Amino acid sequence: MPVDPDFQAILDRVNALPPPDYGRPAMDIASEMRSAPIVTPPLRDPVTVEARRIPANDGHPIPIRIYRPSTARPHPVIVSMHGGGWVRGSLDSDEFKSHFIAHASGCAVVSVDYRMAPEFRYPVALEDCLAVTEWVRANADSMGFEADRIGVAGDSAGGNLAAALALMARDRGGPPLRCQILVYPICDHDFDRPSYLENAEGKLLTRAMMQWFWDQYAGPADRNQPYLSPLRSPDLRGLPPALILTAEHDPLRDEGELYARKLQEAGNIVEAQRIDGVIHPFQSLAVLNAKSIRTLEASAAFARRFLLAGDSRSA
Repeated sequence: MPVDPDFQAILDRVNALPPPDYGRPAMDIASEMRSAPIVTPPLRDPVTVEARRIPANDGHPIPIRIYRPSTARPHPVIVSMHGGGWVRGSLDSDEFKSHFIAHASGCAVVSVDYRMAPEFRYPVALEDCLAVTEWVRANADSMGFEADRIGVAGDSAGGNLAAALALMARDRGGPPLRCQILVYPICDHDFDRPSYLENAEGKLLTRAMMQWFWDQYAGPADRNQPYLSPLRSPDLRGLPPALILTAEHDPLRDEGELYARKLQEAGNIVEAQRIDGVIHPFQSLAVLNAKSIRTLEASAAFARRFLLAGDSRSA
């Protein structure tokens, strides 16, 4: 179907600008991306917010932001990774989503300000996210968390980190995760799937931009590694229940939907939905759009089901 008017208006403005020059120094491009303004609607729900810094495994301080609903402690926890191609994004860009889901789900949300490329390449961001998840479990009693009710969530590059974290937690024997919520996730490095070619240009996230993001994050690493490209994992068994949301007009659509199918074929609980008429990253671009709100509600409902109710039987 055609692009929703809210998102088409954004595309019209962006497409009127000169195209990016990816031949410039990577840090110049990254700095410009990070300086883009962030507009957050008023946050009216009764959620308390706490800022902390916790140590990474190499001692580097990782800023986190904890969002707690008004319900009594202890709370299940969603560890949330922001999007932005592993290059941009922040705690502030994840603010509305974290606030909304904490209130709507009844779970605490721990948003992670992981280190980004090009300054820090794979696997630094992933190891930062693992360190935060391990910290949540280790400090559950003192923080008012439920140590055995932890899930992960992320959109775009954050979805890649969440999916990789689920694989890593399984492979390393913990922390045990109850669910993974992946919104238009990066799952592979194949730029020639139909959705990449259909949406190569003019839909905000372009094929060239994704190639540049991959170059910054992966560098010389083997991109077939499952923790870089979860879709390439030879074994997808024994993973936590997954909610995977994709966007119709998104280069990443096909890989997210294929990952959902492969997870299901491996015997995992999967709930997958394509959102028609939207582009990447619709949850961040028009947070008050009805379709964006419905997907946030769906994420909160999935978290309630697997973190609060503890359902593990069927999707």
